[in-house]
Amino acid sequence: NVCTHSVSERLCSVKTSAEINAFMLNGLVKAFYADLLNASMPLLSQPAAQAYLQGSVKVTLENADLWKSFHDIGTEMIITKHGRRMFPHCSIALSGLQPLTDYVIMVDMIPVDGFKYKWKKEQWEVAGTAEPQPPWRTYTHPESPAPGRHWMKQPLSFLKMKLTNNTLDQHGHIILHSMHRYYPRFHVIQADSSHTVRWGSFQTFSFPETVFTAVTAYQNPKITKLKIDHNPFAKGFREGGTHYHSKSRIHQISTPSLWSCRSTTSAVRSSGFLHTQHISPTGLQRETKKKIINHLY
Repeated sequence: NVCTHSVSERLCSVKTSAEINAFMLNGLVKAFYADLLNASMPLLSQPAAQAYLQGSVKVTLENADLWKSFHDIGTEMIITKHGRRMFPHCSIALSGLQPLTDYVIMVDMIPVDGFKYKWKKEQWEVAGTAEPQPPWRTYTHPESPAPGRHWMKQPLSFLKMKLTNNTLDQHGHIILHSMHRYYPRFHVIQADSSHTVRWGSFQTFSFPETVFTAVTAYQNPKITKLKIDHNPFAKGFREGGTHYHSKSRIHQISTPSLWSCRSTTSAVRSSGFLHTQHISPTGLQRETKKKIINHLY
């Protein structure tokens, strides 16, 4: 789905990505984005597509097949107080840009609907009206601004973008509510030079298969399995991997360096994950493995 908005030309002197993000929060741009935030989301009613074209600019979702495999089940993304990277991560390819013209590339997260959800009887159900939206933020690609030829020479990765549920976050992470659904939007903004942004044609691209539910712990076991199968940081949990059905290894991992515990009959004292005072060795291994899975991805 592609949205194009023409805004009266506004010039602002910006020299860094941080300054670009700061400028995006001023009253003028907030008002402009209010129109986008209040816009309907037609993409969910359309068939999934791997690329969208607006004028001469084309944006392709690089890892579309991977996103679709998660989307078919119901993608979940972990959010934490300190911020967590996405998997699958956002990666796009751009074409049709003017080679010598500078562009700023941004991402934000938009609610899919006005509901919050719960996982019940192996499926997602509506649990009520959505909570008021947290402070809206964008993530500016760290190489912005850069000429079109730079953006087009290879896919753009947003691997370092993090999601958090901390509304007081001071690190610039994207703030989301748990058990709400979102989708990323990619914004292509033309700049006059490497030091000036002109708010003219503002092009926005989004992809149906990138919709996800924000969670603090995975709800659907099928999603957990997909994360293990495809995330390179989870290779130790695959069959034959370091942690696969290895009781001794899980025991080694559950040391005070990760979680403080006195014995298998003590409470694990990290993040309030376990509150029981009497845990069997098998139960501790199972809960420890679940903790590792949520911690890694």
